[in-house]
This record gives sequence, structure tokens and C-alpha cells, in this order.
Amino acid sequence: MDLPGAGDEIRTHDPDLGKIVTQLGENTIADIGEPLGLTPELSMKAARALAENFHGNTDEAIEAAAKETGIGKEVLEAMVSKLAEEARSKAVDHVKEQAASAAKGMFGKFFGR
Repeated sequence: MDLPGAGDEIRTHDPDLGKIVTQLGENTIADIGEPLGLTPELSMKAARALAENFHGNTDEAIEAAAKETGIGKEVLEAMVSKLAEEARSKAVDHVKEQAASAAKGMFGKFFGR
């Protein structure tokens, strides 16, 4: 069954690219850009352009960033996807750490430690 927008989560739930770029940092962004053929400098340039041009619509940010940087839309689309994926992964890791810490505290009290 073919659903409109199915498998295109990034379009359904546009991420706040400014927050993502700030939270991930330069090293992670460079790592994200490398398999896309971008140098660390170009990765940061692309990420900053995407973040600066993001006003609630990922497609518009990609279009503006492509014009601004000269980087192809396909590469920028892939970068947005990877940035959002990495941000989700870091958020899940953070929640897991919080849950483990809470469980440790709870069991420590339960067992008198």
C-alpha cells in the first residue's frame, strides 16, 4: 500500500535544525558529512546554512542552503536526514541514561544501598 509521505518522516515532522546543529557539535557534523563527500569545513558550512535558513520548513531550508553553499540538494537532503537521525539517537541514549540512573537510585533505596 502506498501512503502519501510514508517513509518520509523528515517531511512529516520537520526537525528544528538550529537546535540539532548546536547540540551535535562540529566533530559529529563532520562525521555525518564525510560519507556524503563533504570535508569537515563543508559539512559545517552546510549544517550552518541549513540551520540559518530553517524557519519551520525543511524543503525551504534545503533550497536556500543549496543556493547559498553550492552544495547539491540531494546531499543536503541526506545531511538533514542524517542530522535528524543522529539527534534522535542521542536523545534516546540520553533517556536510557536517565532511566538507568533512576533505576539505580530506586533499587539502591530498595535494597538499602
